[in-house]
Amino acid sequence: MTPQEKERLSRVCQRVLETLARGFPELVWAAISTRDGIEIASIGTGVNEKLSVMTGTMHALADGIVSEAELGECRDIVLDASGGRIAILAIEGGANDLILAGMADRRTSLGLLVNRCSAVAQAIGGALVIRLDETGVRSGLA
Repeated sequence: MTPQEKERLSRVCQRVLETLARGFPELVWAAISTRDGIEIASIGTGVNEKLSVMTGTMHALADGIVSEAELGECRDIVLDASGGRIAILAIEGGANDLILAGMADRRTSLGLLVNRCSAVAQAIGGALVIRLDETGVRSGLA
């Protein structure tokens, strides 16, 4: 991915997260990052970039468990804690290996959090396309 494509991806992701936050006031924090934890975009307060690294690591670990159990690839992880809930979802589309993590307060149902995060993951995935150039397959934005 070229630097221009990375910048464009970051802008698209930031806009989608801001739209999510406006329509989902229970959302405390959300981030889109690579599976190795490099943050692409985030919203919310009180949480630093370390959480993006941790959610990427957790998704990679869960993917290993799912693979070992011969269940395919891990798509989603849901954490239900005493102080809130976190959903970690794979973003399908392109070859970007992105994940979305969202955190909501305890009053928010797991279903609502997963539903809203899933809609965002689909919107980001829908913006990604695969195109062919002289070096082979590259991912980019529609």
